[in-house]
Amino acid sequence: MSTAGEATNPKRRRFLGAGGALSAAALFPTLAAWTPVARAQAADYRALVCVFLYGGNDGNNTVVPYDDYASYSTNRGGGDATLGKSELVAIAPKGLPAFGLHPNLAPLAPLFAQGKLAVVCNVGTLVAPITRADYLAGRAHPRNLFSHSDQQLVWQGSLPGAPTPSGWGGRAVDVAGAGNAALAIPGMVSLSGDALFTVGVKSLPVALARDGSLGLSGNRGSVEGKIRYDAMNRILKADRDHQLIAKASDVMALAIQSSDALSGALDTPNAAVDAAFNGANCGLADQLYQVAKLVAARAALGVSRQGFFVSMGGYDTHNEQRGEHAGRLDELASGLAAFQRAMEAINAADKVTAFTLSDFGRTFRTNANSGTDHAWGSHHVVVGGAVNGGAFYGRFPSLVMGGPDDAGSDGAWIPTTAVDQYGATLARWFGVPSAQLSQVFPNLAAFPSADLGFLR
Repeated sequence: MSTAGEATNPKRRRFLGAGGALSAAALFPTLAAWTPVARAQAADYRALVCVFLYGGNDGNNTVVPYDDYASYSTNRGGGDATLGKSELVAIAPKGLPAFGLHPNLAPLAPLFAQGKLAVVCNVGTLVAPITRADYLAGRAHPRNLFSHSDQQLVWQGSLPGAPTPSGWGGRAVDVAGAGNAALAIPGMVSLSGDALFTVGVKSLPVALARDGSLGLSGNRGSVEGKIRYDAMNRILKADRDHQLIAKASDVMALAIQSSDALSGALDTPNAAVDAAFNGANCGLADQLYQVAKLVAARAALGVSRQGFFVSMGGYDTHNEQRGEHAGRLDELASGLAAFQRAMEAINAADKVTAFTLSDFGRTFRTNANSGTDHAWGSHHVVVGGAVNGGAFYGRFPSLVMGGPDDAGSDGAWIPTTAVDQYGATLARWFGVPSAQLSQVFPNLAAFPSADLGFLR
């Protein structure tokens, strides 16, 4: 029997019918005991939502000079991947000439005008600030710059040589405090499978899969189900003098306890969230819808700090970029706009900040297949009620191939803002004290600023 919310909202039906599955094996990447850490008062709730764009988003077509459109059109080289000025959605960043968003990002333009969205320019993986001369001389640049797998790990916070793999989102949870000891709610939740970003040194994430049931299969209320459940609990309490078995049992017990609490939150109807996502029917929106339901249940779950990871693919646009990239940005804008509406509807807009990450940018020069190739720095967006929006942060590159901001001759922009600085600004707002930012970003001292100012 369906509720009224299920009958009227296709996204709710889709989630309840094919919701996230919790399993002790796939959910926790490492067999370590989850240690709840100190929490602030529930009223001090804050959440970070990482939106990872797998494949390498073309920042050059995401944000385009409008008043100085000639610097874009002349140097990009024309062709199908080049946007016309009339296609752009004009925005007016504070203190700068007009720029334009890709036409499929039009739903985000009002958020920029309202001060709820900021653009952080030319962000990328760095060892230290670097010039074109430094790069050409082989000095101080990250290894494997143009490799998808390597750069995804670096963006998500991989620390070379660390004994335990972890991401900067998980390390921020370690320091800022998150989770609830009574309900065993981990501070990090992934709606997109296992992701390094979510793994802390001390804390472990929970991963909600896109299909399958949430929690244990079978009817726990039936006679047979109760027998199976009681038997499993007896097994989990056995052989605890063996350290590995005890830790594995702890992980399974946490998975079950977490799933019970989370399933209750996700199954509870929320008309405001449903209304905000009405018409936003895409994979990213589905993930953000689930995040919104969990944020709405923050008081019931008892959490004060939460991190979320969602993602979408399709940004590796080597061929026929125009259509493929437009479709991806349409999904991104639709999902983020719906999510912001939901946060406002549940009075959490100033408590939740969403932001994008991606493997790398793409070349300014288009290739022979009307696409673009792997590059380096790119532009990213930050959305939320706590954002100092309507502005650009960092330095927009000089759009000259072979110029001072190009690592070569195809327009692979050398980042002028490090991932460390971008992430540290988010982590500070999340609650990581300035003195402990180095625990999350050990290389942060190599850069001139630990706070870019795009969050209040």
